[in-house]
Amino acid sequence: MNLLYKSIKSNLEHTVDGESVVEELLGKNLRTVAIAAKQKLDPDYNKIDNNELKALAGDLGVDEITLFAKVNDDIIGVRSSDPKEINVSSKGWDTIYIAFNQLFKLQDVNVGMGQTLPHYWSYPIDTATTSPNEVNKWGYYYDGTTNYIINPFLHKKSFREYQEITRIEDAIQVLMKENGPTILEVCVLNSNTFLDRKLPGDNPTPSSWFSEREVFFGTYQLRDSREKQHAALSMVTNEMVFYTTEINGKSVMKSFAPIPTDYLKYNPSGSAPLIAITSDYTEINRVLNKQLMNTVWFMGLCTLLAIVIVSSILWIFRRNKKLALQNVQEAYVGNIEMLFQSVREQRHDFINHIQTIHAFLTLKRYDDLQKYTNSLVGEIRIINDLININDPALIALMQAKLTQAESLHILCEYEFKHMDQLKLSPIKATDVVKILSNLIDNAFDATMELEKKYRHVKVKGDIVNNQLHFTISNTGPDIPEKLHTRIFESGFSSKVSGKNCGLGLHIVKQLIIRYKGSIQVKSNEGVTEFVVAISLS
Repeated sequence: MNLLYKSIKSNLEHTVDGESVVEELLGKNLRTVAIAAKQKLDPDYNKIDNNELKALAGDLGVDEITLFAKVNDDIIGVRSSDPKEINVSSKGWDTIYIAFNQLFKLQDVNVGMGQTLPHYWSYPIDTATTSPNEVNKWGYYYDGTTNYIINPFLHKKSFREYQEITRIEDAIQVLMKENGPTILEVCVLNSNTFLDRKLPGDNPTPSSWFSEREVFFGTYQLRDSREKQHAALSMVTNEMVFYTTEINGKSVMKSFAPIPTDYLKYNPSGSAPLIAITSDYTEINRVLNKQLMNTVWFMGLCTLLAIVIVSSILWIFRRNKKLALQNVQEAYVGNIEMLFQSVREQRHDFINHIQTIHAFLTLKRYDDLQKYTNSLVGEIRIINDLININDPALIALMQAKLTQAESLHILCEYEFKHMDQLKLSPIKATDVVKILSNLIDNAFDATMELEKKYRHVKVKGDIVNNQLHFTISNTGPDIPEKLHTRIFESGFSSKVSGKNCGLGLHIVKQLIIRYKGSIQVKSNEGVTEFVVAISLS
């Protein structure tokens, strides 16, 4: 309804603008005709013949010419090319009568309407009193050189051509056609006539006049008892007013909206016209229900799509979680197997140690026995230190790395503090093992470039302020400071040899980023050190 209102309002504004331009041009032309007529006519109307005016009107290109003069206390038509205009009184024409008196006083006409020029005033297009079925455009000229007002005027045909150009009636029909069966009627109403408004004046304008017609444009036949109430409300609020009603057994929706415009050319006290739109409420509901169903279907499809997407995400999440748990389980199984294997080897060694000790005792070689047992105490301390780590995966890893270091002729030392406080989830424990394993492997590779007696790796572990700290240091070539960042890039390696060159430190960096930890590199005087901190929370 608002879109239709704006469209009609726009068309009407163009029509009003066009009408205003046409009326001004016609008014100026009528003034020119009046001045030309004054040059040809005697200044005394008593010496002018009606036939002379008829001929002059034809020569000057207007339909009629009437001369108005003061007679007693009235101003009447004393001469005219139109017989109906002769002896017509203007005393009952409120606004026009005032304008006539101002002209005779050589004043600029000021009546709140019409077109005022020097010694001239033009009344808007309207119905003639002498011809109720005729619509005219008048001009009135008086400069004091005659004893009459010269009034040339035109009939409807001369000034209605602009409506053929603007075609607002056609525009309304096009709007109704474009909106199909929804719109039943569209019209522009004269709010003064429609609402029975009494305008100020001693002599009311006849209802048959053009200015008093109820419908300016379009048609208005579907009426109801509440229409004026809502129309008046729209005039007060200056907004569009909607309501539904029953007309001829049909449910309809009506709307009234005022047009803010300077279209008030007939009376300065008049009100703005109204746009009235009548719609088939049943058809509106059908269209709205159809749109609602389309919306519901669209929302349903979107909801279904969202469910599918969320389900897919959950499935992927669960699958990844299952794979992660499977990897953890496999890592745990592997580490436990390594631990059991180490225990079996130590059990086998323990039996051998018992047999050797028994042999030393039998042979009473006590000095050799003491040396032998001293070495056994060192191995037992190593096992005890590892058992104090509260994570079987880390125990298995360190046991395996100590065995590997021994086979590579690397002196591998370790120092763990407060590791009995260590509590890791299965997934996090696996990632910590990956970090420590890669750093130890990286340290082993670096020491392999040295002679056996210089190969030294040290692993430290501690828990400080709910953070797990690891320090892995090794002897070997220094890493230039400019490479301290690049060594964590995938595919980059500063080592001459080693497995998975360029991958281990990259994996370590990614895992530390995942757990929002930190890693620092120090390398000088033949010792390289990696310091890792990971939050346990």
